[in-house]
Amino acid sequence: MPRRGTRKRRLGRRLRRSGRWLLPLVAGVVVGVAGLGLAQRVARGRLPVLPGPPDPLRTPPRAYAWTEPPPPAFPIPPYARFLKGVSIVLDPGHVGQRDPGGTWKRGPTGLREAEVNLRVARLLREFLEAAGARVVLTRDRDENLNRPDDEDLRQRAAVANEQHADLLLSIHHNADDNPQPNYTTLFYHAAADASAAGLCAARYLLTGLDDALRLDKQIECAVLSDRLLHKNGLAVLREAQVPAVLSEASFHSNPEEEARLRDPVYNRREAYGLFLGLARWAQAGLPRIALAQSGAARAGQDVVVNLDDGLSSRGGWGADQAQISAAAVVVRLDGKPAHYTFDAGKRQVHVSLPKTLHESRHELFVDFENIFGQHVLHPALGVEVGKP
Repeated sequence: MPRRGTRKRRLGRRLRRSGRWLLPLVAGVVVGVAGLGLAQRVARGRLPVLPGPPDPLRTPPRAYAWTEPPPPAFPIPPYARFLKGVSIVLDPGHVGQRDPGGTWKRGPTGLREAEVNLRVARLLREFLEAAGARVVLTRDRDENLNRPDDEDLRQRAAVANEQHADLLLSIHHNADDNPQPNYTTLFYHAAADASAAGLCAARYLLTGLDDALRLDKQIECAVLSDRLLHKNGLAVLREAQVPAVLSEASFHSNPEEEARLRDPVYNRREAYGLFLGLARWAQAGLPRIALAQSGAARAGQDVVVNLDDGLSSRGGWGADQAQISAAAVVVRLDGKPAHYTFDAGKRQVHVSLPKTLHESRHELFVDFENIFGQHVLHPALGVEVGKP
């Protein structure tokens, strides 16, 4: 007959074995009953409904806030390769210590605009040269050049003219007596069609700065004529004979923005935004023109101009087609509409010279839009007309 202690041990083992499935079952029943009771109370309005995790497809989380800048990483995108060989002149606005200790072009705590302009220009040069662009700065030092303002501005534009640059970008930061404004503005010279190629660049530069700086204020139209500032426009744009744009990235007169402009990382953000704008501008193609023949033309004959849409010469799918809007071709001779024919297959225009055209040098203007809306960088050609 087994002992009593042995029976107790056997019984304990059986209970432990049964507890392996019995306890979870009991716990599940209890939880289920409690959950049912909680659901009934929620349905009766006795308890609030707790919100679940946000659905990113329905309710954007706070991390989507526009003013939250991205991590400070500045990768060069693959489309920046289209900047290779493009000639860009950067003009860091203003210069040096014109007013030591004063308030000339300074922020609320004394940050000089000329200093920030130069830092951004140098950083932008790094990005552009890494992509293969040819870059020249109108100044690379922060010192007084002892030149009158008008002469200084003419010489800055002259650098771009001598380089026959594809673009002159003058880099500035804005100011106002009111410390509140802080937004981005791009300026072109005179009328919207005075330099269509420069206006195209301004649009891309605006989007690049918007993406990089994340300013929370935007004006209704941020690409504007410089005649809104001065009757004759801005001298550095007025004197330029190449596509030219002036950027006012933000307001150094705004105390919070002035503090950001002291930060080298923020300066690099701005330079990167300008760089992305220029890379997208180049990706869209930079149209050019050239005379098909050398030597003097003859009155009464045709002058043939080759059209480069900035895209077809890259090769690839569709390269055998002219990426040109025929309706957007404009031809003028000495400022007046000229008779021409457009050959889309050969990518040429044939301009008829009047028989009465006198012997001298004449200006032939040829512009068009490629499929991205980009205009000819240098649409003016000099044509020598000789004896018939």
